[in-house]
Amino acid sequence: AESLDPWATALEIARVSGAAKDGSAKRDELTGSTITITSLGTLGGVIHTPIINHPEVAIVGPNKIAERVVVKDGQMVVRKMMNLSSSFDHRIVDGHDAAVFVQRIKGLLEHPATLWMG
Repeated sequence: AESLDPWATALEIARVSGAAKDGSAKRDELTGSTITITSLGTLGGVIHTPIINHPEVAIVGPNKIAERVVVKDGQMVVRKMMNLSSSFDHRIVDGHDAAVFVQRIKGLLEHPATLWMG
């Protein structure tokens, strides 16, 4: 994925996930990764503890988007919110680096147009 631009990455994700769903994915297409993206959001999960798939070093999972009351500028307002669950193998990934990575994902989810900025 590191050698692909966002458009090519999206196309490859669609291709591989489609092959996995229809049973035509080859073993080499589903191995060799460093991190897994998982989600229980479609099942209504608002938080979960994803388990790392050995030999990968991390797993990240968005959860269900739900309306919640939050405080913004001193006022209670309803906003769409989503928890992001993650697990990292601290034998390989420093906790600070993992936190920076999760904050980067958070920023991209909150402001997706920044994906296209240099």
